[in-house]
Amino acid sequence: MVRRPVARLAVIAGASVPVAGLPRAMLPRARAIAVQVVRGTHEKSRGGIETMTQESSSEAVATSTDTKRAEQRGDAASAQVGKAGQGGSASEFPLVSVVVPVYNARASVGETISSLLRQTWPNLEIIVVDDGSPDNSLDLVRVYAEMDIPGRKFVVVSQPNGGVASARNHGLRLYTGDWVVFLDSDDAYLPGAITHLMAEREKLGEGNWLVVPQSVEVTGGGLDTTRPMYREPMPAPHDQRNVILQYNFGAFTALFPRRFFEEVGVFDETMAYVEDWEFWIRAVYSGWRFHRTQEVLCMVWWTAGSMMSNREAMDAGEDEALRRNLERFRDEMTPAEIAFVERRLEVGSPQGLLKQMAANLRSGHLDEAKRQLDAAAEVMPAQKRVAVKHKISKVPGGMKWLQKRQAKIDGFVDYDPSLGR
Repeated sequence: MVRRPVARLAVIAGASVPVAGLPRAMLPRARAIAVQVVRGTHEKSRGGIETMTQESSSEAVATSTDTKRAEQRGDAASAQVGKAGQGGSASEFPLVSVVVPVYNARASVGETISSLLRQTWPNLEIIVVDDGSPDNSLDLVRVYAEMDIPGRKFVVVSQPNGGVASARNHGLRLYTGDWVVFLDSDDAYLPGAITHLMAEREKLGEGNWLVVPQSVEVTGGGLDTTRPMYREPMPAPHDQRNVILQYNFGAFTALFPRRFFEEVGVFDETMAYVEDWEFWIRAVYSGWRFHRTQEVLCMVWWTAGSMMSNREAMDAGEDEALRRNLERFRDEMTPAEIAFVERRLEVGSPQGLLKQMAANLRSGHLDEAKRQLDAAAEVMPAQKRVAVKHKISKVPGGMKWLQKRQAKIDGFVDYDPSLGR
């Protein structure tokens, strides 16, 4: 039954997808450069390796071995995507910087970096920030950085352990690209991801847009291509201000223009968990909006060691993210928005409530599971999946049906309580 979705994913993973989404004039040149990059025959446009060690958390400045810089920055760079179809070397493509924070990731960081080397976008700067890993993650990264690969410039740095927000901010101090994406060291882009993100951004035209790739979760039970990571439709731009207070629909794998960080700022290093949601609330209330691709472009590994598995800390982080942004934007919020945040803080994390509901479904405590579902639905009315479950729970036998469905899902993903979900 899964053959057709798997075949679809194989197409997504191939080089055909990125060129399919580009402007017609760009297709011949994009295909040619993609093939040349894979074969290693294309002119090296931004090669070079830079490694450095930071013994303190103070700001460091990197000097590239290649002093060429992109001619334009910011949203204007999207116009160069079409220009590339008229000929020229890979340097005529906007430089995209990829920031990879690493901590104890020797088992996965190789796949992460390999996924960047396979990208069909021909002009990438790969910035790896090791956050004080006690394992040999940094040694493995340096092996990749020593390779002479056309269109790939490596910057490898290390710092004392300061957390993922600190590592990302370190990368932001070093990048030289027109555009930025973040990729965690246990995730991977499919080969056409960055090319497709750039094409999607060009289609959107001017405006404060962040393009988010659809993703799939990789678990011990395999890859279910019929269940993408983001199953909720992306809220309409005019609804995102309200919905972002209910649940997180942003992603660090998104494509950022340089000016985004000049307007919104960087990551809050004092937040150990849910620093992303705090960041996305800040972005939306600063006037930025999200657009998501329909195509799956990224694979996200869900393991017991991932930060998403610590649900208790995540719940506390969610509350803190809301409190900080309520304080920051209170004067700009409507009375209804303020009332909603205050009620949400009183009820608790809807994601935490849904996790408790799932646990009670597994143990057969259906009355308690229903109470938790009721509470989650109250403070997350925009999420359609929760609304549907809530309606099902109200019909005779509905909770029994939800219990059976939970068991089916657990069986597919090879459920492990340590996954925190």
